[in-house]
Amino acid sequence: MNFVSALELILPVVDDVYSRWKMDRDSLLAHHSMHPEAPKITCSSGCGACCYFPIIPATAGEAFVLVAKLLADGHSLEDLSARFSRYARIYLDHARKQGSLPISDEQQRLFMNEKLPCPLFNSAETLGPLRGHCGDYDKRPLICDFFHSVEDPSLCWKKKPHGSYSDVMERGHDAIEEIRTQERKIWGRSALGHLPLLVASLLTEAGMSIFLSPVTTPSPDENDQDYLDFSLYIELIACLGYQWSDGEWASLAKAQSEVL
Repeated sequence: MNFVSALELILPVVDDVYSRWKMDRDSLLAHHSMHPEAPKITCSSGCGACCYFPIIPATAGEAFVLVAKLLADGHSLEDLSARFSRYARIYLDHARKQGSLPISDEQQRLFMNEKLPCPLFNSAETLGPLRGHCGDYDKRPLICDFFHSVEDPSLCWKKKPHGSYSDVMERGHDAIEEIRTQERKIWGRSALGHLPLLVASLLTEAGMSIFLSPVTTPSPDENDQDYLDFSLYIELIACLGYQWSDGEWASLAKAQSEVL
């Protein structure tokens, strides 16, 4: 499969899911606004805390569509590659020093000290901690649209748990699963990973080749599908010179125990 044929398959899926998500989001938020006792969203214009998070979950298909839209919007391949490869280098150097990607809560809070924003973020630190705006807001992935807080914004800056509208979050996660289901039908697997790393890998020849190559494993059961999905992410970040290690498995187990 080549770039154009892949885009023709996944772009309508992503655009359709995003469009329906936005209508549902507006309806849900309107419902909350009708109840004065409901908590208010505390996110404000210029808050970029989420853009500094070490995990910005997106599917490989979303990252692929983002790359295509950025290129179509006039960004050069050379500029995008430089910006995202620089981010990946700093991010992965941090991971090597710590012995693992920043997966657990403790590791994620430690990563925030790096003050490394998403390559699409335009920082304005003179206005306060983690201030600025997305340089390509209209092309942001779905997670950036439904992740929000109804508590003190400083909790975001400290990478601590905070409240959100559960129905909005659930609808957002369902929308992502819609995209993943279609990606599996097209390519046989669907990686969910850190957006800047996915984009950085897709901007490499090896990463794009891996993404565009469907797997042919017949009728996988749920465990097989999880393995196929996860293996895609591991293969993609390997294109950035990073090898998944025992440290990642230990961090993943710790992260899973934190949510149980």
